[in-house]
Amino acid sequence: MQEIGFMTNFNQPTELATITALIAKSYDIDLIYLRPKDVDIDSGMVRGKVLNNGKWKTKSTKVPRFIDISPYCFKKSNREIMDYLKDNTFLSDNRENTLSKQKLQDILKEDNNFSHLVIPTQKVKTFEELLNYLKLYKKTVLKPIRGLRGKGVHFLEVENEDTFRLGYQTEMKIMNLQELEEFYYHTIHRKGYILQKYVSSRTTQGDPFDCRIHVEKDGSGNWSVAKMYIRIGIGQSIISNVNQGGGISDPKPFLKANFNNNWSEIYDSLKEVGKSIPKKMEELRNTHIMYMGMDIGIDRSGKLYLFEVNDGPSTIALISEVAYHRSNYYSYALRELLSIPDKDKNSSQLNQLQQEVKQLRLENKQKDKEINQIKSSTSWKMTRLIRIVGKLFKNK
Repeated sequence: MQEIGFMTNFNQPTELATITALIAKSYDIDLIYLRPKDVDIDSGMVRGKVLNNGKWKTKSTKVPRFIDISPYCFKKSNREIMDYLKDNTFLSDNRENTLSKQKLQDILKEDNNFSHLVIPTQKVKTFEELLNYLKLYKKTVLKPIRGLRGKGVHFLEVENEDTFRLGYQTEMKIMNLQELEEFYYHTIHRKGYILQKYVSSRTTQGDPFDCRIHVEKDGSGNWSVAKMYIRIGIGQSIISNVNQGGGISDPKPFLKANFNNNWSEIYDSLKEVGKSIPKKMEELRNTHIMYMGMDIGIDRSGKLYLFEVNDGPSTIALISEVAYHRSNYYSYALRELLSIPDKDKNSSQLNQLQQEVKQLRLENKQKDKEINQIKSSTSWKMTRLIRIVGKLFKNK
């Protein structure tokens, strides 16, 4: 069997790795689960884990010809290993020519095909600049340039000449000019923050939302939408981060409920973004990319805005879909990128595994539905304080 590396920082194989390894076997591919520290530069060997009869077993082997690598592995402490892998194998993303949030917005606003998606974005260098942008835009969002999953994102609005409203997660407070300056020097100054004009992407109930479009390369080497879903930040003041509380929804019923007769046009526009942005990103970075997530805001008129592009998007909401795409693409990569011919596939095994994947998709969808029903229930909301207190005691 051919071998494909699957590298993350987690000590134990993830659920995504397990399901992907299961499907990959139908293509005569063994998935080798690795961490950066499992690579021996001197010998050119790795000590990873392979799925065998439903259990992960330790295995030593040569560095796989292709490694599906998490971008979170590219840390300073792993630099020597990452440089070695760049020179000795094919990485799903070698992290060359990465684009900051601001750089991407600057490039896209000069392209007539994408300029309509761009949000006015500025890098904040001084407190005076912050005040000037506030006067210009009135409502703004502050984001760390290298932020992940909504961490460190603040909402900032001019309330009147001398007071401001600052929002973070579910909290909102009023500040005077001196307090705002103190906040700037404590949280923003020299921390690599950008400021964006605030786009009101909210449900009819007033909760922030965005549309996550998760794309993967498929078995033909083309970009494919693995899943498109709405993320709703229930009770949050700024962004629709489900990691901080909220829920998800299928796009069609959500758009019908929130945009009436305009929903179909918006849905088609979202699909077009899912096709065009990945190709543009690969062109701009001029390197191989295998997956990404795009966060799209939609204002009340139905206009789309590109909040950001994530090169390490969460897969929690679509594990089975991602596993299916990855295993198919591994076969393509071995055959077309590395010129390794396919071996005969066991068609009955492939059919069986495809049925198992379908069942996993149904189970995950039902699980998500049940969780969202619980979170939207009155009892869940009423017991929020109890859960918070419980976490405080647990962390002591």
